[in-house]
Amino acid sequence: MDPALLVGIGGAIGSVFRFVLSKVPTFKGIPLGTFIVNVTGSGALAILVFSQAPDTVLYFTGTGILGGYTTFSTFSYETFRMMENHDYYTMGINILLNAGGSLIGVLLGFWIVTG
Repeated sequence: MDPALLVGIGGAIGSVFRFVLSKVPTFKGIPLGTFIVNVTGSGALAILVFSQAPDTVLYFTGTGILGGYTTFSTFSYETFRMMENHDYYTMGINILLNAGGSLIGVLLGFWIVTG
């Protein structure tokens, strides 16, 4: 199957998952849906990459599903809005949770694959 088609179909699926998780309520101003998506997406991508999945799986799942699923642009916008509202404490916590959590997701994915 054409790689562009695999990415497009996967992206549609990932976007629906992201939409569903965007409905998770915030906690103390932190958008939990975005946090969940970024951390689980990072871990899932690490599992794919470190397991040396075939190109078709990477196109469909990695670039497609996880590309449509993860929300770095949403995270950036939400963080900017916190800065714009002078909510620097929440902004800092949001950055630490998403960046740190996503790195932990990659680490966990690596450990799952490499043992």
